[in-house]
Amino acid sequence: MTQLPALTERHYSVKEVAQMLAMSGAAIRRLFCNEPGVLRFGKEKRGHQRDYVTLRIPASVLERVYRRMMCPGFVTSAEQDKMKAAR
Repeated sequence: MTQLPALTERHYSVKEVAQMLAMSGAAIRRLFCNEPGVLRFGKEKRGHQRDYVTLRIPASVLERVYRRMMCPGFVTSAEQDKMKAAR
């Protein structure tokens, strides 16, 4: 997929992604909550309170996570470089 500027790239809601992947909204939130590139709007939780956060998932992030889910043993060259640097 070609890299699009962040403002013109399609951003999906949790509900849209849940319908595309036939998963629950809660599962999508868990899957994407700490994923780099996902936009988070709202209040983060403090202490025992629940957080009120809206996620917007860019198409490029959705594609990256989908590929990772379909090929769990596959590691991209960028991830390999990060692992080598961490050693």
